Amino acid sequence: MTRRAEISDRPIDREEPIKGQQRMLLLSWLTYSLAYTLRVNIAVVIPAIVVTYDYTYTQMGLVTSLYFTTYMGGQLINGYLGDRVSGKLLIICGLVTSALCNLGFALASSFAIMALFWAANGLAQSMLWAPLMKTLSVWFHGYQLERVSFIMALTVIIGYAFSWGLSSIVTAQLGWAYAFYLPAGLVLAFSVLMIFFFRSKPVESLDTTKNAKTKADQKDGALPLLRFIRLIHLPGLLLIAFTQGVIREGISIWFPTIVASSGRFTAGSPWLILVIVPLINFCGVLFVRYVNRFLKRDSQRTLLFVFVLVTLTALVLNLMNISWFWLVLLIIMLLLSLTYGLTPLLTSVIPFQYAHFRRVSLMTGLIDFSIYLGAAIAGIASGWIADNHPWNRVMLLWLAAALLGLMLAVWQFFKQKNNPSSEQKLYR
Repeated sequence: MTRRAEISDRPIDREEPIKGQQRMLLLSWLTYSLAYTLRVNIAVVIPAIVVTYDYTYTQMGLVTSLYFTTYMGGQLINGYLGDRVSGKLLIICGLVTSALCNLGFALASSFAIMALFWAANGLAQSMLWAPLMKTLSVWFHGYQLERVSFIMALTVIIGYAFSWGLSSIVTAQLGWAYAFYLPAGLVLAFSVLMIFFFRSKPVESLDTTKNAKTKADQKDGALPLLRFIRLIHLPGLLLIAFTQGVIREGISIWFPTIVASSGRFTAGSPWLILVIVPLINFCGVLFVRYVNRFLKRDSQRTLLFVFVLVTLTALVLNLMNISWFWLVLLIIMLLLSLTYGLTPLLTSVIPFQYAHFRRVSLMTGLIDFSIYLGAAIAGIASGWIADNHPWNRVMLLWLAAALLGLMLAVWQFFKQKNNPSSEQKLYR
């Protein structure tokens, strides 16, 4: 029996109607969409904070890097815990703690306290994605998971659009602190709904006896950690995720600042562009999804093809005259769109392929760790470059990451081609 058939033949719990699946998908989708309002709002307010407190961009880059550092460390911890403890507990704790950290950041009286709250926010946010993926892998099976991964990928698009748009308007009208107050209040209210309506498992799974669970674990059980890591040949995949994080989050964090510091917009007016960008990213998600289907869901070939496009786009960007502002802006959006298109492939499609090994949460955590390790490096490096050189020098960092990602994708592709073992076919 093939791997695909094994997943497809798993029965859906009879006691949970389709409405139960729909409710869980909706709650999961809202959870992560709202979570983005508590994490990317800082990108919009960085220029205002710099002016208000006379901080440097290097300092603000340090704040974002601290967030990514704690976030990636938390991914390892919560990715591991997500396969073992209640997903509902982790998710609700993450939402509430993140909301409180946003309030603390807005009220902070010094740079150190501000940085401390944003670092804590990274830990809180790391409690969300991996447990959500684990929960959805229990509620949905087989080809349902491919659709679920696409739907969940939209949370990034909607979350960015809503957060950047809301933060831009609120900062211009009420002050930058309200870009943290409003989403915090909204998420705290939503957390109450999660307590009553979110369930980690369907009814039948909740009622399963301990003996039956033990037998299932013996049959399909999670592989020992070290054996699992050796089985799936992680290093190349995680390094590819690292390069994607350098580009994706490097652009995402600093794009609003690049727009605001261009001098081509009046205060508060860039909000329309900041809403349009996530919509363009949605096109990237659709494009990569189409490529993956065209290539018969071969993740390695998809990664290679998209990284060729990413590298070419980054090269064109670095060869352009910086005075061609609108064309440069368009190419930056295209580069961001392509890297966002890879997000669902890396953070949900590939992890879902390990549901049989009961390692979905762990796999998600490892890949997210790698993405945000790249983001942490990009945050502080970009801030330092911005303080000491023209903004266009930051684009060299994106090109270097793209070239590294392309070389890794080529290496992974030929490694799979020359040694098409059953383990490597798991990526498909």
